[in-house]
Amino acid sequence: MSTTVPPSHVHPIPVVAPGHHLAPVALGAPGPEQKIVFVQCADWCRTNHISAWVHFIEDIDHTGDEFAVHIRSFLNPGKPAYTMTTAVGADPMSSDPKMRAAHVIVGDEGSVDAYLTPDMADEAADNLEQLVARLRENARTARAHNEAAGDSDPDMDEALRRARGGAA
Repeated sequence: MSTTVPPSHVHPIPVVAPGHHLAPVALGAPGPEQKIVFVQCADWCRTNHISAWVHFIEDIDHTGDEFAVHIRSFLNPGKPAYTMTTAVGADPMSSDPKMRAAHVIVGDEGSVDAYLTPDMADEAADNLEQLVARLRENARTARAHNEAAGDSDPDMDEALRRARGGAA
């Protein structure tokens, strides 16, 4: 049995791991020197590697769909007081094996993101479920207090009506 070597201009089709696909990446600054290469990309990755060009292949990372929760304040209704986000990420060229592996990213649009192993993410989710339970309990307490307080002082009602522009 003889082995045939393909001509040098023919490239073999790469084997792609299950749960992955080949994705085009714009490598280098936009312009005539920019190259399009293909990298193995996790199926959960939503990064558009063509529009998010990178200078070096080592700079490619993968991020899944981001989910955000916005917490508003009646003191500043125009924008959220807090925003928390989460997504799956991986940095395949990182020197840190935890960053190379799929991990969970939690951010708050203002400080350093938290990078969590799956176990750490489960623990954080358990803690957030406790926060949710306490938040609901606090809402019930505040609602019950307000209902028990009944009508406020008529002068306060008038001040509130004026502050709302006449709409009581």
